[in-house]
Amino acid sequence: VPKAVITYLIGGRAEHYLDLLDSLTSLELNFLKRYPYPIIIFHEGLGPDEMERLRLIYHRLVFHRLDRQFLIPPDHIDPSKVPSLIGGHASVGYRHMCRFFSGTMFQYPLLRPYDWFWRLDSDSFILAPLSFDPFRRMKEGKHVYGYMGLGREDEYLTTGLWEATSSYMLQHSIKEAPALLQHHLVPATSSSTPSSSSLPLGTWDRSYYYTNFEIGYLPFFRSEPYQSYFRHLDSEGGFYYYRWGDAPIRLLGVSIHAEEGSVCRFDDIPYSHKVYVVL
Repeated sequence: VPKAVITYLIGGRAEHYLDLLDSLTSLELNFLKRYPYPIIIFHEGLGPDEMERLRLIYHRLVFHRLDRQFLIPPDHIDPSKVPSLIGGHASVGYRHMCRFFSGTMFQYPLLRPYDWFWRLDSDSFILAPLSFDPFRRMKEGKHVYGYMGLGREDEYLTTGLWEATSSYMLQHSIKEAPALLQHHLVPATSSSTPSSSSLPLGTWDRSYYYTNFEIGYLPFFRSEPYQSYFRHLDSEGGFYYYRWGDAPIRLLGVSIHAEEGSVCRFDDIPYSHKVYVVL
């Protein structure tokens, strides 16, 4: 059996908790009855009664209240440059979440015993019984990342992200686009910024993985290559200044560092998240 864990992160709003009750119920009914993996629920302040109600649905739950490292921006961030909202919805708390999922999550001690994680959001729903174990598919296929769908990020939410990524690749002597990354590039134009046009890479097309459903090999995400990319982006401050999302960062980080053939698309799991539905 793979050493694996399922993770949720829940905010402080009542609707997040109500969604989680339904999500966990669907997961227990359609997956956990047959494959009883442990679950870690990262949270900002669930009470004892709320935790007990969740345990009545499924017993293998660990609750972890997020600490100061998550709830306060790192010291190098200039508070005067941090907008209170971006795009009318992305609060500073939302940007904490993006940073957490992009890199700091993988350093949490609670995850050390595990080789695999499956992230679901509180409003992620498995819609029908699964006839297979996604963790086993990942392990047997020697995949490092599993996803369900692709999207394209709004341009205003990617300010400086490709430039920062290009500078990271230059610093690490990555002079040609890795095979996975080539699928998400368009040819560079004469209007490209100097940092991106100095590499024969083209320009990222703003693709991202839908990270509300993702399965990953934790040694890959803990590794120095992936973590060095996260640290480089973190030092730029883009999580807080521009709302860089974990979804595009996941695609870029995986596409730079993973081998072609090591990424698996799950298109046979009945699933819904907001308007995204797979039947």
